[in-house]
Amino acid sequence: MTGIEVRHSLANASASEAANMVLPSNFVELDWENLDYLGWRDSHSPHLGYIIQWQGDRAVGIVVREADGPLSRRRMMMCQLCRATHTEHGVSLFSAKRTGEAGENGNTVGTYICANLGCSTNIRVDVPHASYYRDPQGLLAEKVSGLEARVTGFMNDVCRS
Repeated sequence: MTGIEVRHSLANASASEAANMVLPSNFVELDWENLDYLGWRDSHSPHLGYIIQWQGDRAVGIVVREADGPLSRRRMMMCQLCRATHTEHGVSLFSAKRTGEAGENGNTVGTYICANLGCSTNIRVDVPHASYYRDPQGLLAEKVSGLEARVTGFMNDVCRS
């Protein structure tokens, strides 16, 4: 993908929001084979993030905004996309403006997501070699499938006017 294609994929962004988006610093080096979706935080506006996913033969992207205020630092939080658990600042509440008239009226969809939007990397941790873990590749395939389904569901909620 090119930067222009990424900007055109943003379903819930205005033209000025898309134009002001800052691509990740490693954009040209991305390992597209191991990305179930592309997620990153904007380096110039750290409260903003972007999620781009291939749906069929086209890329669909959304802008997400981190909620203000700290989450509890005393408990574990779970990302609702990759299901990884984190302490302290590892998970944030993100909201995304809905597309169309609903978004223009201020309607949003929110969920808890890894603060770095790096779920594709988080699910690819090595599986410990223990007797209660089945085939590690099969387990990874299940994680990838689940992540892709949950990202698609979240993006479909955002794009439903």
